[in-house]
Amino acid sequence: MLKTTKTRVGGAVIAGAVAIVLLAGCSAAGGVDAPATLGQGASAPSPSASATPDSDATVASVSPSTGSLVSGETATITGTALTGVDRVTFDDQDADDVTVVDSRTITVVVPAAVDYQPSTGAVVVYKGATKVLGATLEYAWSARTGVDREMQYAFAQWKASTYNAAYADFNSVGGDCQNFVSQSLLAGGLATSDDWFYGSASSHSESWGYAPAFNELLDDTPSLGFTRLASTQRSQLAVGDLAYFDWNGNGVPDHVMIVSRVSTVAGRVTISLVGHNLDFDYRDLDTAITKDHPGATVWFYKVPDSMKQS
Repeated sequence: MLKTTKTRVGGAVIAGAVAIVLLAGCSAAGGVDAPATLGQGASAPSPSASATPDSDATVASVSPSTGSLVSGETATITGTALTGVDRVTFDDQDADDVTVVDSRTITVVVPAAVDYQPSTGAVVVYKGATKVLGATLEYAWSARTGVDREMQYAFAQWKASTYNAAYADFNSVGGDCQNFVSQSLLAGGLATSDDWFYGSASSHSESWGYAPAFNELLDDTPSLGFTRLASTQRSQLAVGDLAYFDWNGNGVPDHVMIVSRVSTVAGRVTISLVGHNLDFDYRDLDTAITKDHPGATVWFYKVPDSMKQS
């Protein structure tokens, strides 16, 4: 899982690689997806265990020590002789925007929980390959927002071996992508209605399991709070937003996925997706519309602001 790390010292900014994640789902309409290789996020290699600790530098605290699954929160780490710190990991994941405020204080942007599941992990501070010792620091991630719960559900249910048996599997009738996205949005707090609901395999709205119908519902019902974005507006996307795909250029969506990661690599925004039909956790959007389905088009919906609130 690539990440962008920026280290600021005395006003200078050193930027590293960035990674973006998107979630992907599929529609129950005819466009059956092609197989592809699963892509997992890769963590940066850990420094050598033989690195000699800095005898002067110490860490004392991290605040806050808890946050949301999707995260993005800023945390402050205190200690002594912290000038020169250039890397901080949370549960072995690199933090973004490592900023040395002064010799006793650094700030970082906390990474998301691994696969958006509640967990507690060690916070480790480095000067180059040297681990800074001191107090044992930990950070705990929990589901606080609707998007947290949406992503927690999606990453628990994206593989065929973990499909939620409480719902019918729509793969036999065109694809399970919209069914999966609907389940995830429900977990995130989106309210059911006469136009969008699931009761059983034989009692559910068309919009629940059919991508074109849910896409039409979003377009026709602004009160739901979803904001449509064009393919050129990908820089406005965040984890939890939706991506709809037209594989054959007929103007009708064939597939839907959820954004699982957003990152910037060499100035280009990269999107990863999680979804069903072609079961995937971190599927690359650009690969989907070029290599997998040449000439395909994509558009997006930002989820309601209410899902981003605690």
